Amino acid sequence: MKENKGGNSRIFALIMIVIVIAVVVFIFVLNPKSKPTVGTNSENEEQTSVSVETTTEVTTTTEPESTEPPVSASQEDLDFDFSVFDNCVFLGNSRVLALGNYDIAKNVYAKVGLTVSTVFTDSAEGGTVPVVDELNGKSYDKVFLMFGDNECGWGSMDKFISQYVKLIGAVREKCPGAEVYLLSCLPISKECSDRNVFEYNAGNIVKINGIIENIASEQGCKFIDCGSSVRGTDGYLPDNYSKDGTHLFKQFDIIWARYVAENM
Repeated sequence: MKENKGGNSRIFALIMIVIVIAVVVFIFVLNPKSKPTVGTNSENEEQTSVSVETTTEVTTTTEPESTEPPVSASQEDLDFDFSVFDNCVFLGNSRVLALGNYDIAKNVYAKVGLTVSTVFTDSAEGGTVPVVDELNGKSYDKVFLMFGDNECGWGSMDKFISQYVKLIGAVREKCPGAEVYLLSCLPISKECSDRNVFEYNAGNIVKINGIIENIASEQGCKFIDCGSSVRGTDGYLPDNYSKDGTHLFKQFDIIWARYVAENM
């Protein structure tokens, strides 16, 4: 009788173990809530948050105006009296240099590749002193600054902002009383944008123009979106406006220069 009782106890214990194992299997294997898709969903959420952040950065900047640029400069453009710039000065990169080369403006201090940092160290084309020092001892009613193209590839915009603010301060110190204008970057062709050399593309131009507009607002300067006068509805510079997709032919430089003159 004792042996039968012990055998029954062992059988009962074995049955209980089987039941416990079955419950554990059900919880950790058969329960759909415990499947590894939770980890996959977490990865998807991280990926989604990145794409949302990227989208926010682009959409919070200045949007291009949806106006189609003219196919060529009109006679009215070509006959425009640019003597309105006689007591003004332009500082900037190769986009600004064209104004001097084409005799659109006579006071131009610019250089190919110039940035808001090198403006304090590099001399203008044909100059001997840093570009910003060309303002020393001179009096202008208006100072136009055009930067941003060569800074599109800078990883952080903090340096761009701080250097641009520093430049504005230097201009006001050297030309007290002058109105300071920040000009937008001009658009580039789709082909040029697709090449994306040094992150120079249409999306980054839109982004940096938004930053420039914010700087102008915070520093009490006037922002002029001169790029809108030569920007297509697709956001790009029309192919026939430039040989390299960046630097405009004279008649189209005249168009955006006139836009500046009429909006200053």
